[in-house]
Amino acid sequence: MLGDIEAVRQRAVMVEIEEMIQSTPVYADIREALQSLNFIPEQDNADIAIWVHPALRIFVLLHMNLGGGYAGYKVAAYDDLEDHEGEFAGYIAR
Repeated sequence: MLGDIEAVRQRAVMVEIEEMIQSTPVYADIREALQSLNFIPEQDNADIAIWVHPALRIFVLLHMNLGGGYAGYKVAAYDDLEDHEGEFAGYIAR
């Protein structure tokens, strides 16, 4: 039962992040929102930004554009990656 609650919480946070990314064209605002949700930057440079939430087992990948925006993104659970090992884990283009 506890695992079910954690899975629901994980999915709810993932949906919240996707909605926030889709409605926020400026990466600086996304960065601030991810920090407020206790995400940790694994990589944050001009080309790629990767943020993780180890407790919820979620990662966010943003492919950056010049000028502070992003070209595409992927929000996924660690388990989603393990299920699709060896397959292309595409991202959602803007």
